[in-house]
Amino acid sequence: MRITTKAIIETVTELVGQDVVPLVKYIKDKKNISEFKIAEKIDQEVNQTRNQLYRLHGHHLVTYHRKKDRQKGWYISYWTFNKKRVTHVIERIKQTKIEKLKQRLAKETKNHNSFYICPKFCVRLNFDIATDFEFRCPECGEMLKQQDNSKTIDHLKKQLKKLEA
Repeated sequence: MRITTKAIIETVTELVGQDVVPLVKYIKDKKNISEFKIAEKIDQEVNQTRNQLYRLHGHHLVTYHRKKDRQKGWYISYWTFNKKRVTHVIERIKQTKIEKLKQRLAKETKNHNSFYICPKFCVRLNFDIATDFEFRCPECGEMLKQQDNSKTIDHLKKQLKKLEA
């Protein structure tokens, strides 16, 4: 599977956050780049760059090695983006989404038409919890209305089918 830049950016954004995108765009095709050079090129503080690199490292999307600067005595880390790992991460995210959708679909199907919703969309409660609140919204006090969750079930099935394809 060939990984596109768009897939890399989407995956990193979902996993680590939007703020890491400039860093990833800079290092994705390079090897062993000093954290100081990365920070300089993407125009941000070294500490902020390190934080982003460590977040990526937490998901094994970057690797690094440290060398001691002979003049200053500091350790400098040299970073490499791990493109091969992105494929595994994409697959893991997809499987997690599928599992969550299946759980939600099972819950929605099991409790078909047993949900109650506030007319102002404050809350959505199942039958047991709605009875605890005497079918009144715990947020605004409005009477709850029974919700037909057929559309929700259909929507979840479509999403699941799309992800599994």
